[in-house]
Amino acid sequence: MTAPHEEMACQTCLSPLNTLGMPPTYVHPTHLATDGHEPAPVPVSQLDTVRRNCDFCGDPYPIWTLHGGEVTAIAIGPTAGLVQDFGDSWAACAACQTHIDEGRSDKVIDRAVRELGLTHHPQARQRIEELHLAFLNARLPGRTLITTTTWPATTIPAAELPKVRDRLTRFYRGTDNLPAPLGITDTRQHIATGLERSHLYWIDNDFTDLAEHAAGQLPDVRISRDLIPSTDGILIWPRPVTHRQLTAASWTDTPHGRTVVLYRTIGAGLHGKPLQRLREQVGWLAPTSATHLPEQHLIPGDHPAAALVATWLLIAQQTADVTTARVDRAVAKTYARTNKPVPEVRVVRIHGHRTTTGSDGQPTPGSQERSQTSRFWVSGHWRNQAHGPGRALRRPVYIHPFLRGPDDAPIKLSTTVRMLSSHQPKPQDCQ
Repeated sequence: MTAPHEEMACQTCLSPLNTLGMPPTYVHPTHLATDGHEPAPVPVSQLDTVRRNCDFCGDPYPIWTLHGGEVTAIAIGPTAGLVQDFGDSWAACAACQTHIDEGRSDKVIDRAVRELGLTHHPQARQRIEELHLAFLNARLPGRTLITTTTWPATTIPAAELPKVRDRLTRFYRGTDNLPAPLGITDTRQHIATGLERSHLYWIDNDFTDLAEHAAGQLPDVRISRDLIPSTDGILIWPRPVTHRQLTAASWTDTPHGRTVVLYRTIGAGLHGKPLQRLREQVGWLAPTSATHLPEQHLIPGDHPAAALVATWLLIAQQTADVTTARVDRAVAKTYARTNKPVPEVRVVRIHGHRTTTGSDGQPTPGSQERSQTSRFWVSGHWRNQAHGPGRALRRPVYIHPFLRGPDDAPIKLSTTVRMLSSHQPKPQDCQ
């Protein structure tokens, strides 16, 4: 639960912190099990991930921030009183939000009692009811999407990409708020327009492995229009990539310049009406960060969009074979009913492997392979390549891992072999 001042979280465990007394002292929530570390307060606006819970029932996947009555609890002891500020902004999970939308505060309280294991404690239920009603009875209109929750991964098939894109577009055009730190409140209508005309890209598993590996060692890159595969686009990876757990990215030109938005999937594990409402109101993707990339803007290799930039670069250097996917039949029928053309989904795969030999099978000129008596692995790496007018510009080009040395020579046994692979989570249906 949050306080009226800027919300703080613990940088160690990423959990929101409660406040005690005045001036406020930051403490971990009483229900949170920690390893005993002291709170390390930082503003939540500085974090990509916050491990918050639903403030009504404790569910670990809250989706909305609601604003209501200021709630303060005062505990009086024999020697002194303790003041705990629960704030006027509470997080709600999809199930609690469904009950709130239906005006069933009793079901919100019942769910909280059940989920917190307090069904046999009548006094506990009464205290929970007092806290919840103090907030809900003074609830203000509107709500804000929580974008820092890390949901379990949802696999989005290529055939479903038009539906996912359209639902995201509708959310941007809706009235639900986005967190101010994202910085796209004033441009969300332009982003929606860009999504409507965007090219759709679905990256296959092998290409995703390659892009993630390349992103981990990406050098500083200057963004130019010829680097980007289309003016407006949305791109889906089949699994979360990098430590930021990104699943998708979109880009479009806005009055503020080229805007890139990164996304995570949401809703995995939900069922019934809460899942249906979430898919209808938000969709499958929630934005986690946004950045503006003007022409020739230099971004560092550790930029949040590194995985996207690496994917762009690999496509631009013709590392990719691009084919089209059959769109889901229900999606195609929806487009037919509205007399709209069915969008094309581009599937991006790794192009055939390149070798270090010429067309005749011999080592390329200048190589030292003929004088080598063994083969060894050269790890994948980036190398600057000249391009542009007079070849005066430089762009990173990714060199795939390859064996160097004569084809008939043995592989050097002391060589460390680095394989492009990753642990694949168990696929889930696109719910």
